[in-house]
Amino acid sequence: MYLGVEIGGTKLQAGVCDRGGHLKYLVRIPVVRKRGRRGILKQLEQIIPPMLVGSRVRRIGVGFGGPVDVERGRIVRSFHIKGWDGFRLKQWFEQHFKLSTIVENDTNVAGLAEALVGAGRGIRSVFYSNVGTGIGGALVVDGIVHTGRNGAMEIGHTRYFARGQWRILEELSSGLSIERGRTTLGQSAKYYGVALANAITLLNPDVVIIGGGVSLAGEEFLRPVRQTVKRFVFPPFRHNFKIVRPKLGTSVVVVGAALLAA
Repeated sequence: MYLGVEIGGTKLQAGVCDRGGHLKYLVRIPVVRKRGRRGILKQLEQIIPPMLVGSRVRRIGVGFGGPVDVERGRIVRSFHIKGWDGFRLKQWFEQHFKLSTIVENDTNVAGLAEALVGAGRGIRSVFYSNVGTGIGGALVVDGIVHTGRNGAMEIGHTRYFARGQWRILEELSSGLSIERGRTTLGQSAKYYGVALANAITLLNPDVVIIGGGVSLAGEEFLRPVRQTVKRFVFPPFRHNFKIVRPKLGTSVVVVGAALLAA
């Protein structure tokens, strides 16, 4: 068995999972942003030990909401929670729970889960994107996450000239931008659709899976996304892909982190 952990901008999740991605046990609690990294680490110290009792967990996988130096197990930066920059999260987990740990970006592990056991199962080239507190992207080809030094596919940090200045996509389309009244759901869908069309034009995937909290609005969000993508994607690629919803729901990062550790 393997323990998957999600450290996000709004929630913490941890679950015990087998090699096939079957979740046996899951705990979900909200993040208190103002408490920063120290508050989150204290929460992890409370929820994880009971999950390890009797579970025969062999390894831990962690999906973190921000760029990660995977080789060193170090957080490069968090754009939503204070105190994480440069923190050696792999070392902290191994010291506290005495189990080998791998740390990766949350969208990368979510993409891995959807590609292996979710909506992208059996499909060669899968582009996954989550639209939640922030916006991320992951490319999985032949069951392997494509990444580079400190990550890759950061669609949420691509730039667009909007409202008189250059802005990153997260400022225009994320859950936080909607929550703070910067954009409506419909506006967010159109900005995101342009970004997604650009990503498809560059990557030419077989399937695009859109997850994250904002996507839970369903067709109210996805319909204008599809329409915008169809309008702006490179025309020869227009019929190469389909845009679908994820199959693994809100536990996708936990499952992906566990699969990465397996």
